Amino acid sequence: MAHGDGQQDVPTGGFGGAPPPFAPAPPPHPPAAPPPPAHPPQFAPAPPPPAPPAGPAGPAGPAGPEFVAADKHNGVVVDADGLHFEQGPHAIDLPWSHVRTANFQPMPSGVFVTVSMSDGAVYTCQVQATKKAQASEWCGQLGAVLHHYLQGRV
Repeated sequence: MAHGDGQQDVPTGGFGGAPPPFAPAPPPHPPAAPPPPAHPPQFAPAPPPPAPPAGPAGPAGPAGPEFVAADKHNGVVVDADGLHFEQGPHAIDLPWSHVRTANFQPMPSGVFVTVSMSDGAVYTCQVQATKKAQASEWCGQLGAVLHHYLQGRV
């Protein structure tokens, strides 16, 4: 029943009628998207390089004499590709096609190599020998190797 103040009578036997019968839970929702990859594509580990073909491998380039000298911090390599200098964490490859001249200066404790490039840039590297005899040996080898690669240049 309704009262004049807008209230209705509530039955005294409880809070209303019986609850609706229990309904089973709705089926779970399928995932909206697959889970993200373990590594984002730009940071994923690189695939292993392909295996080289079986059989004997040919030489990578024309064979020629090589020179290698290194100490704790610096290194010089001269081969058919050009000169390679390492100084601490820095390294540079100087291909013969861009080299104008390459010189070396013997030092009592090693060798000092200077390379002038066709664009005017100049690179130097000094390598310390552990013994005087090693410095002399380096200078003899380096002179012959540089002569081999630089002969015939103007």
